[in-house]
Amino acid sequence: MSGMLDWVRRWSSPSLRPLHVVQDRPSWERFLASPPAQKSERFDRELIARHADQREWTFPGYSRPAGQSVEFIVDLLWGGREADGVCIPNLRERLVCPVTQLNNRQRLIATLAREAIERARQPLDVYFMEEITPIFAWSRATIRNIRSLAGSEYLGPDHPPGAVVNGLHHEDIHRLSFSDGSLDLIVSNEVFEHIPSPRQAFRECRRVLRRGGEMIMTTPFFPSHDASVCRARIGEAGVEHLHPPVYHGNPVSEEGSLVFHDFGWDILDMSREAGFSGNRLEIYHAPAFGHLTMLSVFRFAA
Repeated sequence: MSGMLDWVRRWSSPSLRPLHVVQDRPSWERFLASPPAQKSERFDRELIARHADQREWTFPGYSRPAGQSVEFIVDLLWGGREADGVCIPNLRERLVCPVTQLNNRQRLIATLAREAIERARQPLDVYFMEEITPIFAWSRATIRNIRSLAGSEYLGPDHPPGAVVNGLHHEDIHRLSFSDGSLDLIVSNEVFEHIPSPRQAFRECRRVLRRGGEMIMTTPFFPSHDASVCRARIGEAGVEHLHPPVYHGNPVSEEGSLVFHDFGWDILDMSREAGFSGNRLEIYHAPAFGHLTMLSVFRFAA
């Protein structure tokens, strides 16, 4: 394992900073042709090739949320596959910290949220679009400089926004129960792809944020698409599928959550139309911290 650690250190920066910040498709394509992007892609290819015959392995690094060095767990769950005898993991959804149980993208947004909160000059009012998840439990137990911390799950159309159902806080992102300008930070972790009307959801998020507030978001993003693909919509008879249905895991439903949109570059237009400014996409790749496969994080300023 010492050989692996030396190899990781040769590739890694000691700080967690974006490789690049992009605001449109042309700047993204210029970034892809740059040496940092090519170096990152080469690192991932070589790493997967080293473990091509293993269905499960570990990767050494420092888990920022755990505050310690760990062996991140890699396997073929959540989109990994084996093709012609070669094991190809989904590094975005795995690389799980054994201490916090947070995967690659979850650890990144958890770290960025904590940095945004703890560098603020005064305690913040914070809302996570999740409640019964490892990332919310970690946030509640770990992050300081918070005046109020709310989390929620969507529990169905029969409940009013803000209701507490069997101990869980229910919110519909299309019509939040929070007052105008009552929040400083919203953290949305893989939620927007499951929303029938993202434009309305962006308007609601902007409404409840104070001026100077921020929304940090991850969602599956398809940089080859100028326009987002609507996979399903709500019609008079209920859900109408425009493409074969895709479901992601849902902590409150064994059926999973239906994907309504595959987002392309117009997600930035949607947020601007809702009143956000300074919208950008940050790209991260930091092997020393167990962040691989060029992770994308959206930031929207209120």
